[in-house]
Amino acid sequence: SKSSCCLKMREPLECNFCFSTGGGLCTPTSTQICSRTQNACAAVIFQGALNCSFRQCMNMAVCQGYISTPGILASCCSSDLCN
Repeated sequence: SKSSCCLKMREPLECNFCFSTGGGLCTPTSTQICSRTQNACAAVIFQGALNCSFRQCMNMAVCQGYISTPGILASCCSSDLCN
């Protein structure tokens, strides 16, 4: 079918990238092209003692795991630069 053809030909996902310590979510410093297994863009904040944040490519299942982890704020999305 046409739709499966388009999925195979899909360009790799592109995500914002950054890492910082301290409060809040880091401001994107660059972008990265995701590998085939990294099908999501993630924005993650570790609260508490770690108190750091990052934006990067990630596997959607891993990102969903962050969402359900106490002390971590995470959002996962699957369009270019959505994080």
